[in-house]
Amino acid sequence: PICLKAGELPLGPGDVCLGEIGGASFYIDRDQYERWGSPRFVIDVSPGAAEGFSLEGLDGIHFVTRTAVSSTGWRR
Repeated sequence: PICLKAGELPLGPGDVCLGEIGGASFYIDRDQYERWGSPRFVIDVSPGAAEGFSLEGLDGIHFVTRTAVSSTGWRR
């Protein structure tokens, strides 16, 4: 999953909307979502420049997506 402005990336037939965050839709590829076991996602903000595709803020921050891997930890 990535966070982009609306219209920056055309949706494909396999894209699934998981919900909205602040009025912005959050999508993931259906096959990837199922491979990962339908995980729960946490959208967070991290300091610094984005490492890949990300909606980057003007204040040196970017969005990150974290998923639960167990009851005790998170992965990025």
